[in-house]
Amino acid sequence: MIKTQRPLLKGHIVAGAAVAALAAATLTGAAQAREETKISVLGAPFGTGTYILCNALEQISNKHPWLRVTASETPGYVFNLRKLNADESLKTNTVIGSGPALMGLAARGVAPFKEKLGKPKLIANLTIVAVWLASLDDSLKGGSDISGKRIALGKSAQINWAVLPRAVIENGWGVKDANVQYLGPKPAVQALLDGKADLAIVGGYINPKQSKLALAPPTLELVATGRKLNHIGFAKAAVDKTIAKEFRIVPFTIDAGMVEGNDQAIPTFIDTASWVVDPSFPEDVAYELTKMIIENVAAFGEAHAVGKLMSKESLSFGWTPEDMHPGALKAYKEAGLL
Repeated sequence: MIKTQRPLLKGHIVAGAAVAALAAATLTGAAQAREETKISVLGAPFGTGTYILCNALEQISNKHPWLRVTASETPGYVFNLRKLNADESLKTNTVIGSGPALMGLAARGVAPFKEKLGKPKLIANLTIVAVWLASLDDSLKGGSDISGKRIALGKSAQINWAVLPRAVIENGWGVKDANVQYLGPKPAVQALLDGKADLAIVGGYINPKQSKLALAPPTLELVATGRKLNHIGFAKAAVDKTIAKEFRIVPFTIDAGMVEGNDQAIPTFIDTASWVVDPSFPEDVAYELTKMIIENVAAFGEAHAVGKLMSKESLSFGWTPEDMHPGALKAYKEAGLL
């Protein structure tokens, strides 16, 4: 009896151990499994580059184990900042499209903002924009010689194409009496060609880490006319004076030859369009989101032409560690990007 029971007891012990191991594994798996985390992304108007890249982020998230992004069309970055600051329910689950220069204006309560708003933290850059002026008049050099000249800029609320260049004209060059016309990038170029403006805002999207430049469509059309253009940049001294007035921009130089027909370097400044979150956004979610963007950065180039300028190195360009969300900062450090 004893001999027959011992193997049976051993078998029970082995089977029991297997069941216990399976139960432990199941419990461990359950502990490791995470419920789906939903994130809203407030982007930009339908059809814009930012809108399309936000939708690309939504598609990328579908492959993540538990992170799910839903992108939404909005009137633009000013709306996004106001919405995030006004609605407490969005602070821990919402990413918005914005940028450091606009956020700087919001933090100071400067137009187009009437009240001071909080400062969101960086997740990642989408696009990096550089602008300068173009003229058909070779005698214009910038600075005081554009006093009284007709300058065609973007729409008045466009941070990169109107607000910032006017800030440099007034604070960096000290020109307060220019005849500024807020037309929009494309009408501004047309006004220059039609002789209705002396200078027009031009520019494009860049990857400063890879020295790549994609001219904005209106600028590309202007260059394609074959007219002899005088590209007038904003020298570093003028940009630095503007920065001293609390405008969050970064000096940059467009290398000679990057713009067709131009063999001179163009000094200017850059601003970014970025995904940002409230400081209270969960650190682990910010980390996973940033890591996902880093690992899938090439996918944005498949969604839109400006996405081709995105690279791992450009995602945090122009931001200090203090301005990054701690979760994003951790992801960039782990990826060897900081």
